[in-house]
Amino acid sequence: MKLAVVGMSIAGLVTGAGFAELGHEVECYDDDSLLIERLASGAVDSKEPGLQALIARNAKAERLKFRGWQELPESAAEVIFLTEGTPSGEDGNPQLGRLWTFVDRLPAGQKRCRRIVVIRSSVPVGTADRLENRLRRRLPELGEVAVASVPDFAREGSAVRDFFEPSQIVIGASDEATEQQLRSLHSRLAAPILTMDRRSAELGKMAVNGFLAVKLAYANEMAALSEQTGADYAAVERMLGLDPRIGSYYLGAGLGFGGPHLPKDARALVRTAEGAGAPQTLLAAAMRANAALPLRMVRKLEAALSGPSRRRIALLGLAYKAGSAEMSEAPSVRLAAELLRRHPGIQLAAYDPAAGEAARQALPGAVQLCDSAEEALCGSDAAILVTDWPEFRCLTAEQFKRWMKRPIVLDGRNALNADLLNAQGVVCIGAGRLPDSRGAFAGMSTAADALPRATNEPTG
Repeated sequence: MKLAVVGMSIAGLVTGAGFAELGHEVECYDDDSLLIERLASGAVDSKEPGLQALIARNAKAERLKFRGWQELPESAAEVIFLTEGTPSGEDGNPQLGRLWTFVDRLPAGQKRCRRIVVIRSSVPVGTADRLENRLRRRLPELGEVAVASVPDFAREGSAVRDFFEPSQIVIGASDEATEQQLRSLHSRLAAPILTMDRRSAELGKMAVNGFLAVKLAYANEMAALSEQTGADYAAVERMLGLDPRIGSYYLGAGLGFGGPHLPKDARALVRTAEGAGAPQTLLAAAMRANAALPLRMVRKLEAALSGPSRRRIALLGLAYKAGSAEMSEAPSVRLAAELLRRHPGIQLAAYDPAAGEAARQALPGAVQLCDSAEEALCGSDAAILVTDWPEFRCLTAEQFKRWMKRPIVLDGRNALNADLLNAQGVVCIGAGRLPDSRGAFAGMSTAADALPRATNEPTG
């Protein structure tokens, strides 16, 4: 089948290269001519695992081609995927300007030629209907055209694997012929295919990310309660995860969620619900709770280290998650801003293995960017693990003690072996966990410690 992919984000690149790997002829388009030239020459800037090899293999086999923007109107593709991002506007609604720009460049095709336009991006409910009407108004003599919603559920850092091993494939279509053609297109992927109307597919994509936002917010609320009652959230998390009604994913506590997708979709769902007269109060509360997590970390630092002003604090990790260079809505940005606001004169030294220039642009100018974890930790009074990159898990107690002025580590992702580090002379404080020696720091006593003895006993 001849396919076209419009918008060379990571989602677009993975979609194009993935379908080429399945044997289809794929043309890729973007309005960034320099990007297209680089991709056509074999240069892939993305560090997404497996993507570079996937693109190279299929480009060499001539199943994957990168074409100039001006050639899009001449495309003979039977199915056109729109993968352009839809970032949040100031009002929380997705911005569709670039999506419509791409739609207005789509080829007219020929009479009696059937063509399917597929929306992969997160969009407001009803966008597929609007897109179909827009196409028909612009091209009244267009051959048979159908618009479908096939949401992309791939995660940055595992996008290639998620394409070939999806948990589900959702096809939102308005007619049986479109549904069957898209079923055939995805038939080599071993995953359940859910078919539904377009509006349900659009809402379902936002609903998935909205639910994950609520689940993460709940996990962090439980971690905070664990700290205040003397419980260990790691044990609570295991209990929650083993319950089949809940599951073990997205229960990690710490600095909260960020990135280009989950917060955006959650906000869009809240705005959609407000406009429809069905307010999502639970999700709105989860978003507020997530925004407050960096402040909670600052207060933990204040309790563990008296007078953070004029101290040197190391931030280990900056990207919103390990395996990605993305800084969009990364917790590190809010954390750095809060530290600088509350403690003028504080010195922040930060290191991330991948974020690079993106981190420089996103962070306040007062943050010193370092070239290694050692450089960031050297002479620091405390460190905060922000992103759970594997290399940080390999840091030893001896390294923390040798490099830091004071070996105090706040583990914002529960990625370190806190018990081992504490036993070897490093104060490691996780999310929902307290150091073994609580009395070492003023202000770190729990609410449970202040209660009368009898009220701490289990009630059955």
